Amino acid sequence: MKKKILVISHDFVKKVNIRVYEELGLEEKISLICIRPKKLKIDGKNFSKDFRINESNVKILEKETKFNSLRFLYFKNIVEIIKSFKPKEVIVHNDPISIQVFFLIIYSFFYKFSIYCMSNENKIISNRNKFNSNKLFRFILLYFLNLIIKNKIKKILCISEQIKHNYDFLGYRKKTLLLPLGFDKKIFIKRKRKKNFFTISYFGRITRDKGLHILLKSLEKVKFKFRFFLDVSHIDDSKYFNEILKQFDFILKKSKTKKIKCDHFQISKFMSNSDLVVLPSIYEEQYGRVIQEAVASGSLAIGSNVGAIPEIIKDKHLIFKSKDYLELANKINKLKNSNFYKTKINTLYSRIMKERTLEKQLRILKEVFQ
Repeated sequence: MKKKILVISHDFVKKVNIRVYEELGLEEKISLICIRPKKLKIDGKNFSKDFRINESNVKILEKETKFNSLRFLYFKNIVEIIKSFKPKEVIVHNDPISIQVFFLIIYSFFYKFSIYCMSNENKIISNRNKFNSNKLFRFILLYFLNLIIKNKIKKILCISEQIKHNYDFLGYRKKTLLLPLGFDKKIFIKRKRKKNFFTISYFGRITRDKGLHILLKSLEKVKFKFRFFLDVSHIDDSKYFNEILKQFDFILKKSKTKKIKCDHFQISKFMSNSDLVVLPSIYEEQYGRVIQEAVASGSLAIGSNVGAIPEIIKDKHLIFKSKDYLELANKINKLKNSNFYKTKINTLYSRIMKERTLEKQLRILKEVFQ
């Protein structure tokens, strides 16, 4: 008899987030249904879909959602799917302390299924020494609510060690499982190119928390000739983007720069044409998927020392203190040494290919549901 698994996720609007379940659904002993929102709006921002349901090999159902905050977001009429499908396991991409999980816990008493959460909670430990009254209240509330419901959660699937440490601290130590996100080797591949320029690139959302202004200030201190790719596909903050453009034109000559637009399926070509991809984030990144994608495509990556970035890169020569544009510039300048650059890129590439592929992620999931 096939094991029935129901996966509920707001982020299935993006193909990259459902890929591992497409592979899991190919297993003969597994029957899989995925649920995604008909429309997704989180914190006032609309998220568009980059693929259609019929472009996936798994069964995907679209449901209306309520509320636009992740902790309160839930899918309507999920119980009807549970009644008809009768899953043995339900995976929900949300925190254990969320309305969606609360409803699932209630349903589980009647329909006998186990609940797994994939969560991005990575701020409890990092913030506990910076308490104000609001943060203290939030921490106490989350801590005790997690103590109450943890018996109804079978596993917390953690995409980073940082997230795992947070849930271990919240009382889930025996239930946390490290599940790094994997990149698709069919998309992110090395390509041959003519190395006429040393190319530095930024890929990602354009918003202040991503620290693009820090990167631009550092580029003013780079001592060798380069060109710069700026990905403008995802502008979350138009006001910030306009500020960046002024800084952009002031610091860099137009002959050195190129604004690009690329989706998840095109981005690897630009990454392959990059010598260095920089993640200058100034907030606690839950993961940093662009690191492994860039490295798999043949580029080196440098990142700030926040969130999960250091744990993915694992090289002090490729990590800089968040907001310190001078340190970032010094790290970039050292890469002009070709032997140093080759050593760093070969080491990072070997480790990323070993630790962070889609196949590795799938292998862990299979072990969970065997």
